[in-house]
Amino acid sequence: MWGKEPLHCAVLGCGTMGGHIALSLALCKAKGDRANTTVSLWGRSESSLQRAKDRIADAAAFMCGQGLIDDTQKRRTFDAIDYTTHMPSAVQSAVRSAQFVIEAVTEDIALKQRLLTQAETYVAPHTILSSTTSALSATDIQSALTRPERFVIAHYAQPAHLVAVVEVVLGKHSSAAAGAKVTDLLRNCGKKPVYCPDIAGFFWARIQHAILRECISMVERGLMQPVDCDTILKNGYGSRLPAMGAFEHADLAGIDLITSPAARAVWRDLSTAKDPTQTLMGKMLANGDKGMSTGKGFYRWHADTVTTFKRNRDKEIVRRAKINAGEDVKM
Repeated sequence: MWGKEPLHCAVLGCGTMGGHIALSLALCKAKGDRANTTVSLWGRSESSLQRAKDRIADAAAFMCGQGLIDDTQKRRTFDAIDYTTHMPSAVQSAVRSAQFVIEAVTEDIALKQRLLTQAETYVAPHTILSSTTSALSATDIQSALTRPERFVIAHYAQPAHLVAVVEVVLGKHSSAAAGAKVTDLLRNCGKKPVYCPDIAGFFWARIQHAILRECISMVERGLMQPVDCDTILKNGYGSRLPAMGAFEHADLAGIDLITSPAARAVWRDLSTAKDPTQTLMGKMLANGDKGMSTGKGFYRWHADTVTTFKRNRDKEIVRRAKINAGEDVKM
């Protein structure tokens, strides 16, 4: 769909998400006679870009160690990414030849619109503009663009270079052709794009918040501890999700069972909290306990435990991906 010309992408924002998206795009497989994809990664400062380079190098080394890429692919990936800091001239050089531009900055709609409208000034008419927002409306973001029809959300989940699913969200004015181009690009990067509605949280975040809301309710009521909730999710409920989704389970169990008096009693007792700040998390936030970034959230965190947690998380994501692909993986 992108033709055989060299494909160039630009990522605006070099935080954890932006760096990992750049890595994922740099691994995009070429089609036909087209050269491999190249990527420009824009950041506000040299120091932030250096952190991004280190993050990308670490992530690529991890992928190599897990057998996802080889040394040659790793080297080509490094060569495929260039880095730039200057605005607006650097943005022009980064995106004027790009066919796909995605911003990956903080969840501030004004900032996102400012970067995208600036990029729109320089890009070619066929260029697709995108955002990796996890909750902001595609229709709202594209309202600032001169050509909103070429804007499509591509919501990557952390870690962006490892998680296969990417939510593709079209706004009210997005064209079907733009959506098709984005899904084509994502598939070439080894992703599983899924169209989701332009509603709050799309789908992934809605499920994530629903589960967290019920867990917090159980902890607030003194019925469970955070570690016990997480143990059940990871070693129980989550262990069968790769093999069975919610609707498949409902059919397996039987709609009669899922709508039985016992099930209705469960539904009546589920949390219906409408504002997360009115839960235990509001008290935590008021105390400055934000999680890993402050060293305390539901758990205590130190630099070494954060690093270990993220590495173990990545290993488990890769292991599950290999199992889903039919590989023989040691348990």
